[in-house]
Amino acid sequence: MEALLEGMQKQGRGGRGFLTSCEAELHELMKQIDIMVAHKKSEWEGQAQALEACLEVRDQELSSTRALLNEKHKEVGMLCQQLEGMEKAKQDMAVEYEQQLKKFQEELARLKRSYEKLQKKQLKEARENAKSQGHGQDQSEVTRLTKKIEVLKEEKTELRATLQSQEDFISSSKMHEEQLQKELARVTETLHTKEQLFRSLEDCLHGKWLSPQGAELDRVLLQLDLAHKNEEHLQSEMARLESCLGSANERCVQLSEELTKRLKELQQMEEQHCQSKAEMKKLKEQLSRIEQTHNSELEGMKKEISQLTQELHQRDIAVASASGSTSDMEQRLRMEIERAERKAVEHRVILVQLETLRLENHHLSEMLKKVESGVSEAKDIPLRHLQESYAKALDTLESENQQLQRDLAEARAKLELSTQDSEDKDKNIVQQMSNKKIEIKNVECRGPQEPQHKHKEETRKLQANFDKSSQHHKEELQGLKAQHLSAETGTASASAGEQSPQISRKNSLESLSSDSLPDVNKDFTDEASRESVSSRQRESVLLCPLPTSPIGSIAARFLEEEELRSQHILDRLDAHIEELKKESERTVKQFAHQE
Repeated sequence: MEALLEGMQKQGRGGRGFLTSCEAELHELMKQIDIMVAHKKSEWEGQAQALEACLEVRDQELSSTRALLNEKHKEVGMLCQQLEGMEKAKQDMAVEYEQQLKKFQEELARLKRSYEKLQKKQLKEARENAKSQGHGQDQSEVTRLTKKIEVLKEEKTELRATLQSQEDFISSSKMHEEQLQKELARVTETLHTKEQLFRSLEDCLHGKWLSPQGAELDRVLLQLDLAHKNEEHLQSEMARLESCLGSANERCVQLSEELTKRLKELQQMEEQHCQSKAEMKKLKEQLSRIEQTHNSELEGMKKEISQLTQELHQRDIAVASASGSTSDMEQRLRMEIERAERKAVEHRVILVQLETLRLENHHLSEMLKKVESGVSEAKDIPLRHLQESYAKALDTLESENQQLQRDLAEARAKLELSTQDSEDKDKNIVQQMSNKKIEIKNVECRGPQEPQHKHKEETRKLQANFDKSSQHHKEELQGLKAQHLSAETGTASASAGEQSPQISRKNSLESLSSDSLPDVNKDFTDEASRESVSSRQRESVLLCPLPTSPIGSIAARFLEEEELRSQHILDRLDAHIEELKKESERTVKQFAHQE
């Protein structure tokens, strides 16, 4: 419009007087036209937006209906699958029923075979008993049983025939129903045609009633009679068809009832499916709760595991310290064993010296016997010489006895010191073991029970070391016994080869004085040395003969008393050592049991 107005203005400028009077009205009209066009445009735009909104709503509704339709199709497919599953289940049930029927048939055949065998057996028995009893009764019984079997067979065949006939009747009834429906439709059509024919005939009769043609009327009447007969025949046929249709309807009713039952079962299955879905939801919720609790438990277990690892680290440190202390104890034990071995060697030397002294005393007693025997023989020897020799011998014996008493006192003091030291050391070892056990118990109370096998292995190692040390002690004992026996034989040969008792006495005194110099605080803890001492002392009691002179009797009595006293001391030492050994073994066993 503006372009048109501009064109008109251009033309007006060219014409100079064409739009002078109508220019204002034209402008006003053009403005109104523009306003109307803008108003219409806005209306059209609003309508277009409304139509677009309606189209969007329709599209959404269409998509929702399509989704619903898809869901319905899915539900229909699921229902079809369920129906197929039900049909398969029914087929499976039918197969199971057939299998059961086959089993029953096989059972019946087996029963028949068993019955036939029984019958044959009875026949044989009847034949055997026919000589003693009446054959007629058995034969009648057999015939009666055979008749019963035949009757049962006939009933079975009849039942099979009836079952087959019923199945055939069901199938034929279905086909017959379809045929009857077709025939009913055909008969209804024929009835309609007959009615139309009757009406047409009646019309013809009414039209031709007044006509003079009687022959035509008779013909029509004959046709009418034939039509009535046909109608009666058709009515009877229709009644028969209706009865057949009624039976078919009854069958349909039965089938409809079965269908309703199946539908009810389907509904029940759907309800069960819904219930199973609800149960699945509940189970999922329970599973989620269980997972949450499991996660929380896992976090707690992780924290506990971290704490346990820290405690295990602390316990490993404690075990390492304990193993270090056990290694120190093992080193101490080795040092004690070496010290005991040295003491055993010293003790063997002392035993050899005591053996030499015993042999020397024996030699002196023999010399005294010779002197006493020579007193009676040597009458020409003066009494003073005899008194001097007797006094010298008595002095030597007294000095030797005093020396032996001193040696015995020193040996007793050494034995007492060694026993006291061994008791103190055993007490210290037991105290260390108890302290170690208390430390291990404290570590076990602080720590978990998982790494106990490490500590058990350490205790096993300690027990093995203890067993090895005890075995080593036993071997040392056997070796000491062997060495002592060899030393005894050597000393016996040496004493046999001696020529002068004064030289041997001097040597023994020098050896005793030289051997009494070692430290008194050293330990005599070897059991083999004590046993050898006791055995040697017993042998000395047996080997020393009692002299007939008063000096020999005094010396023998003194030696017996000292022997008894030393034997008593050695027995007490052996008993104390055995008690210490038992106590140590008991503590070790208790420690192992508590571990």
